[in-house]
Amino acid sequence: MTYPLNTWIELPEERFKTYRTWRTPSGFLCGTYASSVLLAYYQDYLDETILPTRLRKKGSADNQALIKAMQPVLQPIDFPTVPVQISFGLNRFLNQQKTHKRTRFTSTGAWHRATKRILEGKPVMIGVLRLLGSTYGNHWVVAYGFYEDSHGQRLYKVHDNWGNYNKIIPARWANGTISFS
Repeated sequence: MTYPLNTWIELPEERFKTYRTWRTPSGFLCGTYASSVLLAYYQDYLDETILPTRLRKKGSADNQALIKAMQPVLQPIDFPTVPVQISFGLNRFLNQQKTHKRTRFTSTGAWHRATKRILEGKPVMIGVLRLLGSTYGNHWVVAYGFYEDSHGQRLYKVHDNWGNYNKIIPARWANGTISFS
């Protein structure tokens, strides 16, 4: 896969501004909140039918009904999560909503999956790890941009579900991904 170096490749940043107030309130619910951003983006820009309007209306800045429906399926207990858990949980949730979309996950290789999806015009959830240097600790974010310079430095632009919809983080923090196939 080729892309130009020294250039940001990203989905329009202003599209993620709608979700800037979608903040994980406490605990380890970042997997659920990042999933809500991923689903809302798909509903708003890629597939309006991915969510029923009783859970969220296209373009809405309100995610409470969506979170209330998703959390018992994705994170019934407020514990940290791994890619397989969130991916399978999202697939169960989408099946309950009678949606035909399905997610895929990776446990490693975030850069390859994230750049591929972003080049296709799709955001991707990435897991960042304290062990890899993340100042967030272990956390889920939604990546919608990437950058690589001629010296090999790699960055993501992400919605972090702590109130930052345009945060830039080092790609080395990331391990797993969740995306739609």
